[in-house]
Amino acid sequence: MPNGGALDEEHQRPDAEIKISARVLIQLGEELVTDGEQAILECVKNAYDADSPGCKILIRTKSSGHFEQEDRAGRLLDFREAAENVHVSFTKEGHAIDVSDNWREEQEIAATDLIRRRLDWTGFITIEDSGDGIAAEKLRKSWLTISGSNKRSTEGKRKATTTKGRTPLGDKGVGRLGSMKLGDILEVVTSTSEDQPLASAVFRWADCEKAETVDEIPVFVKTELPNPDRFKGTRVSVYGLKNAGQWASAKGANAIKNSLAALVSPFEAKAQFPVTVDVNSDKTSLVSVTETLLARAVADFRFEWVTGTNGTSELQCVARFREKLFRATIGSRAQKQKSKIVFDQDNGDGFLAWLSDPKRLKRYKITPRPDSEWLVEVRQTIPWSKIKTVAQGAEAEDPGALSAAFYFFNLRDISSDESTDSDPTESESDAEATAGLGIDRATIKRMAGISILRDGFRVRAQGDWLRLAEGMTTGSTYQLRVHNTLGYFALTGEHNYKLVEKSDRESFVENDAYRGFHAIAVECRTFANDALESVRRAMDKYATLVVPSDAISPTPERSFEVVETSVESAATAKQDTQSIVDALEQGLGLVERQDARATNVLKAALQKAQTVQRNLDAGQQASSAVRLLRQEFADSKERTLSLYESAAVGLSARGLAHELRTHIVEIRRRIVGIEELIKEGRADVKSVARHTRSIRAACASITSAAAIIDPLLPRTRTVKESIDLFDFVTQYKENRAGALEREGISFEIKNATDKAVAKINRGRLLAVFDNLIRNSVYWLRRGTDVLEIKRPKRIRIEITPIGFSVADSGPGVDPAYEDNIFDMFISAKPASERGQGLGLFISTQLLAADGCSISLSADKNQDGRPYKFIVNLGAVMQGGTK
Repeated sequence: MPNGGALDEEHQRPDAEIKISARVLIQLGEELVTDGEQAILECVKNAYDADSPGCKILIRTKSSGHFEQEDRAGRLLDFREAAENVHVSFTKEGHAIDVSDNWREEQEIAATDLIRRRLDWTGFITIEDSGDGIAAEKLRKSWLTISGSNKRSTEGKRKATTTKGRTPLGDKGVGRLGSMKLGDILEVVTSTSEDQPLASAVFRWADCEKAETVDEIPVFVKTELPNPDRFKGTRVSVYGLKNAGQWASAKGANAIKNSLAALVSPFEAKAQFPVTVDVNSDKTSLVSVTETLLARAVADFRFEWVTGTNGTSELQCVARFREKLFRATIGSRAQKQKSKIVFDQDNGDGFLAWLSDPKRLKRYKITPRPDSEWLVEVRQTIPWSKIKTVAQGAEAEDPGALSAAFYFFNLRDISSDESTDSDPTESESDAEATAGLGIDRATIKRMAGISILRDGFRVRAQGDWLRLAEGMTTGSTYQLRVHNTLGYFALTGEHNYKLVEKSDRESFVENDAYRGFHAIAVECRTFANDALESVRRAMDKYATLVVPSDAISPTPERSFEVVETSVESAATAKQDTQSIVDALEQGLGLVERQDARATNVLKAALQKAQTVQRNLDAGQQASSAVRLLRQEFADSKERTLSLYESAAVGLSARGLAHELRTHIVEIRRRIVGIEELIKEGRADVKSVARHTRSIRAACASITSAAAIIDPLLPRTRTVKESIDLFDFVTQYKENRAGALEREGISFEIKNATDKAVAKINRGRLLAVFDNLIRNSVYWLRRGTDVLEIKRPKRIRIEITPIGFSVADSGPGVDPAYEDNIFDMFISAKPASERGQGLGLFISTQLLAADGCSISLSADKNQDGRPYKFIVNLGAVMQGGTK
């Protein structure tokens, strides 16, 4: 470059410039806004940002009108393309003109001639507010500048609030681009005061298709327009509607209202910004889930994410349950019987007193009948340390204060086509009709789901984003369901500014704040499910405790014994009856010649005895039926045990999969290293050996880890063998040595007996032991990463004459879970990281199959928590000899 890099005079001339294709606007609109409803919502958000008290949406599918625009021919004649419901025509000096593609060459019209373009349209939509309005100069410089927004904030900082203290919801300034999905002609009319003139701007999206660059698009701005109606605010209109015919039908109009209702808060309590929709003179408020409807929920759950008294964030959870949730009016006879036992005698007071015992559900604070509407209230406070997750390369960050509410409905109670005790009263129905809501199953199912609201506006989320459907696959009967639960998370721009919506307005960018929010949301779901299940299962347990002794249902085994005893008694009775029949026949022969009256009496007695004898003949069939049922019951128990064993395989395989990913990543890394050496010509035995050693080590670790799964497979399930517990634990340690070393965990084995040998199925024992060790590894890792426990990570196994114990140096067992940690679906892990809460439950079932057990030792660690599990194999120990 001449002159030491400086440009000469010729090269400095501005004879080139960067221009932007007009098609870019179309592409941006297509990518940044999903559909027409989302485009409307962006305009509604702009109304909110303008401090308007509310917003009106007016849709007319059959209205028609026109725009007339005057400009030089060179500016207008190239833009003559028609659009759906928009017709284009031109006039010059009052006379219609036909324009061809070659009008410039034909020279009948000069580029400088004044012409008029007429745009005849059908159908329009208007979003009107009474907010601040836009000054004429800002209309030209800001509103017409694509992606020009004065609402932006520095990344990670709060936005400046409006005069009314609102945090602006708009961000990228491109929401207006989405109006292309509604129609062709976009017009904005605005005024900053009732006493000020109007200003307007108009352009066509069809012109963007024709123009080569954005500066060629015809835009018509007018200022100082009369304002006879003293309008203050902004009115954004789109003329020449797309799909107007579909919108015009009654079904289409309802679809529009339902779609728009899905974009703003449907909850009265959170509807800070009223929005009304008028479709062809059919007016509706978008606030449709009223307090009247929510009052029909059989359970509700409230959540507050706040700063606690100790200065750290915590989740305050409250669940309330109505009596009708527990009173079974439908379902099995057993369910109805439980309801009668609990409620009929004392109206449930005994159950509530029993449930309120602090030892019963340690996790919760129980309040019986908090008011006349609710049977019981359950509270729990969960600190951030129990929620926070730490994944590889990503952490969860506190997203800021927020609140949430879930509502759980019994769909049968709100069915409009079935008569139930919960049918709405006439006044309730009137109130619901006024709110534009027909209460039926279809309504609840249509509105069901958990919404995310930011300052009262919905943030779109993908489907069942909170995975309520998981409750239908866990095997638990008592959990939230997708179609009978609705609710929301209420966010604000002020407190949750680190949650950033994606450009297409579909959910959030997955940053640390979003991971924190999602972890909190999952914890809310888990509290709701756990509280619901805990109280309902507690009622089941209470019913079995208070049922009269003569009405107690026997166990299945006891039932067979009772029936078999009855059959045996019937056989004995048959023999006794045969003796009576023989005696009667003999007596009848002796007296029938002497006393006719006595003869008749004996004949009658003989007939009755023979009838009883025939009835007792069924005893042989009953005996066969009982033998068949007992065999089927035994088969069923075996199948159930097989299911537990299969589940145990799944749990171990799940842990193995995590380990395999680590090894596979290492193998791939080493292979890439070898490839680079070869590519660079530096591969030799020494340099490659370094990588191959690591690959061989990873392969060996995979083989060892797979060895844990092998004994659990079906072919080995029925085999029982004599197992030396010390050798068993030592072999396990060797197989897991690599994984334990990576975690920095020491594995200690103490043999407190000369010889401990158990005759047991190796797969079942391994499933129990592996589950305990994996739990220890998890809590040791979490103790270091999240709970900031500083002590060395250690697992200690002690072999005893009757089994073994497993202890670790982690945080120990939360006292709230001590009493039910072996129950199904119970887990103290953070909701976002837990499985199905089945590991310890399955372990108890596998051990029980051999008459063995597992328990939590009363010993406490230095934090005052239980930390040791004891496995009692006394029923299968062989007295110290193999």
